[in-house]
Amino acid sequence: MITVATYNIHKAYSMVHGCRIDTLKEALVEIDVDIVFLQEVQDINIKRRNASLPKDTHSQTSALQGEIYPYVAYGANAFYEHGHHGNAILSKYPIKTWQNIDISDHKLEQRGVLHAIVEHPKYGDIHLICTHFGLFKRSRIRQAKALIEHVRHNVSHDVPLVIAGDFNDWNLHVHRILTGELTLKDAIETIQHQNRKLKRLPRPVPGRTFPSFIPWFKLDRLYVRSLEIVEAHVKSGREWHTRSDHIPIQASLTIKPQERD
Repeated sequence: MITVATYNIHKAYSMVHGCRIDTLKEALVEIDVDIVFLQEVQDINIKRRNASLPKDTHSQTSALQGEIYPYVAYGANAFYEHGHHGNAILSKYPIKTWQNIDISDHKLEQRGVLHAIVEHPKYGDIHLICTHFGLFKRSRIRQAKALIEHVRHNVSHDVPLVIAGDFNDWNLHVHRILTGELTLKDAIETIQHQNRKLKRLPRPVPGRTFPSFIPWFKLDRLYVRSLEIVEAHVKSGREWHTRSDHIPIQASLTIKPQERD
């Protein structure tokens, strides 16, 4: 079994609550998954000092990595005078290689695709892609096409793949493109469909993750290929309202039976 989660942490900052690195660290301990896909990680900000950040680097990535995740990949996308932010992957399994691909569509938004390969002790190589798409529809479509081309050229169809992040895709245009072109399965939708077939629906599982205090939009997604989705859900509870403006998605995955050793 492989457990994963995707979470937009909103640079660990709120105008109301200030820096929330401590509460985000608590969140990761509570989630306790093998691999975390993070978006809007402000790895460096020299204007914002905080006692919870490592004194030598003031890095949010290092602070969230802590002692739980020995392996990390961070891809900086947005650079400014006082620092930068981007996507990160935290893993309990060794990260063999990683690369950050610029998929920015215009100067107003800097976006990237962070692609890492982890070595699972039982399942072998697993490809992980963490991304955060733009706010404009045309940009998201072009970014989706760039992601599709990257996957087609770099990930064999029979190799386990997880793509997760904030797609800003409230109208489902990107969702239809990605699932159609790459034959991906959406974790939340798959479990929802299985529950409907089994008539096991104690409550709806809509997959809404934004805004965290009254979730309405399905902006965050967790897709898989050549993996089976055992369980998936959006975290719930009051404590998630103040940790970020998004709520994380968590899932349990396994290799398809025919692909086991």
